[in-house]
Amino acid sequence: MKKFFATVIAIVTLTTSVAFAFGAVLNTPYIGNSYRHTLHVRDCDSVWQMNPDNQVGFNTRAEAFAAGYHPCGNCRPDQRIDLP
Repeated sequence: MKKFFATVIAIVTLTTSVAFAFGAVLNTPYIGNSYRHTLHVRDCDSVWQMNPDNQVGFNTRAEAFAAGYHPCGNCRPDQRIDLP
């Protein structure tokens, strides 16, 4: 029983820390990877694989491109018309 509660506490702690790590950046429509300098839309699968320390939030594509980021080949944020 102690092992069960320890596991539950570990899962809750891990989930909470991941949520806080992603929280601030996920309020922006675009997420940049500071390691690879790629720009992603918020719901791109690559964002979830990215190290949270490498995530940079951008409000516009122009802001990201001016900072030297290039578009992700999967989500193609440069070709999306539904976001600014």
